[in-house]
Amino acid sequence: MSVIITLLLGWVALTGALAYLNLLNDFSRTPSPVGWLSAIALLISTTFAASPFGAVAARATPIAWLIGLQSFRMVVEILLHQGYLAGFVPPQMTWEGRNWDILTGLTAIPVACLAARKLLPRWAAVLWNLAGFALLINIMAVATLSIPSSFRHFQNEPANTFIAQFPYIWLPTVLVPTAWIGHLLLFRRLQS
Repeated sequence: MSVIITLLLGWVALTGALAYLNLLNDFSRTPSPVGWLSAIALLISTTFAASPFGAVAARATPIAWLIGLQSFRMVVEILLHQGYLAGFVPPQMTWEGRNWDILTGLTAIPVACLAARKLLPRWAAVLWNLAGFALLINIMAVATLSIPSSFRHFQNEPANTFIAQFPYIWLPTVLVPTAWIGHLLLFRRLQS
């Protein structure tokens, strides 16, 4: 466990340092440096969740905790909205646009409470997890299509470049993979 924590802290430090030193601002390449880091984080998260270690983690973690973990997304969505009001987050990346991920965060705590009291049917947990996962994929797609690249679909300003800056780099490299792995581990837990 200490090895995993050390690796996670190393990843947070590395991505934070790269952003702090302004080494991730080149969006002329596809994928951009942020895109590479995000892809690496998602690949590692998926690999861990699918591994025997992920199976152990899924079995050892109560369903209520795996659901409750997703409540952090409520805070993320509030901060994104504040960034939109400050003028550096594209509107489509907020609940005023095409991002409804706050629903996952808002429902995580009451659904986790039901799970903790054994009042949440398995089908309801699966449905909640599928909806939360779909909302996560939605905002990942919206964010990707807002980056100034050949894939850009949303042409409004500002473009999604703030994610290359410190501390916002942790949104695609730490927070999104945390939500991702949380959903994958919950899927594994619900299968057992």
